[in-house]
Amino acid sequence: MMVIIVISSLLILLALGTPVAFSLAISALLGIVYVGGIEASVAVSDIIWGTVSEFVLVAIPLFVLMSEIINSSGVGKDLFRSVDKWFCRLPGGIAISAIVAGAIFGAVSGTAVGVAAVIGSVAIPEMMKRNYSGEMSSGTVAASSGLGMVIPPSLPLIMYGVVTETSIADLFSGALVPGIVIVLMMCGYVIFVSMKERKFHGDVKVELHENLSFVRSLLLAGPVIFLIIVVIGSIYNGVATPTEAAAIGVFGALVISALKGSLSVQTFSQALVKSTKTNCMLLAILAFAMVFSYALSNAQVPQHVAEMVISAELNKWTFFIIVMVMLFFLGMLLDAISLVIIAIPIIFPAMIAYGFDPIWLGVVVMVNMCFAVITPPVGLCLYVVRDSVVGLTLAQVIRGTIPFIVLYAVAIAVLSVFPSLTAIY
Repeated sequence: MMVIIVISSLLILLALGTPVAFSLAISALLGIVYVGGIEASVAVSDIIWGTVSEFVLVAIPLFVLMSEIINSSGVGKDLFRSVDKWFCRLPGGIAISAIVAGAIFGAVSGTAVGVAAVIGSVAIPEMMKRNYSGEMSSGTVAASSGLGMVIPPSLPLIMYGVVTETSIADLFSGALVPGIVIVLMMCGYVIFVSMKERKFHGDVKVELHENLSFVRSLLLAGPVIFLIIVVIGSIYNGVATPTEAAAIGVFGALVISALKGSLSVQTFSQALVKSTKTNCMLLAILAFAMVFSYALSNAQVPQHVAEMVISAELNKWTFFIIVMVMLFFLGMLLDAISLVIIAIPIIFPAMIAYGFDPIWLGVVVMVNMCFAVITPPVGLCLYVVRDSVVGLTLAQVIRGTIPFIVLYAVAIAVLSVFPSLTAIY
């Protein structure tokens, strides 16, 4: 009965448009009071304090601040112009540039919607100018905007590490190669389509970068790429913890913004305000999600799910496919971070009981989360990309993302066949 109360109240509150954090808090409190009476609710404050006081969570506000500083610096458009200079001669060169720029900018901006807005505003008009269809242009940008959830440092990946008590440094290390593989898969698809349709789009003289030398393109893109290498490299080599690496990232973002001439008291204060709002939202969701998990744990829901699945004698890969399909459809209704925080504590014990590696599982879940930003009705990147060009319809954007949704599914299959891609070296 308690489980029915908790789950049904959560679904009703979400359907009514109640913020995720409050939906989790109310439904969890109802379950706790139902089982232990009003006295049991005293545990809520201890759970919240125990969650938000963890040192590892300091990395979240720092990475968010880094992303806001990068976003306010306007480096995204320069990054795209630079990358397009490198790939413009290849078949589908500008689409490849959008994918690579989206992956790089997503790694430092931390928000798929921000990537879709910044890269989409400059890439899609230029792609359509070079005779790309609306579907291909919008689909490429929308799909690549989610790559930042896989390529570290990734906020959803940090959340996964917190709720499953998995090493964030190991998750970052395990996600790097799969992220690069997905980028290469997307680029390969673009090259294949361009060659098949004999649309090479490899214009040497294009307005976008006709006055941009190769050296200048390196100077524009180099600092951002170097910042990613320093942040991830310091974690990978054990020089810094994720929290310390996040602090390095903030300092690097300030330096990049200052060198670009976009750092001022006003822009920095705006970045602080925006990051504070985002952090309050993220930490509230995380804290109340832990209360929600406590309520479910009191009812032994994760244990019952694991026992039920094992007693059903399902093949481990059958169960894996069921979980992936379930996450795919839930991603149509919830954003990636909320989905990770709500669903993973329930399914994680069963997945571990089946012998799945927590690092590998975290990476695969992040690839699945990429669906969430490009599937209606909640796929925000679809709407952001649609609004980036006058005359572009939502139907065109959705059609354009379908091949990339298939590619993400193929990526999950590849990681399942070759789990060593997530190995920690």
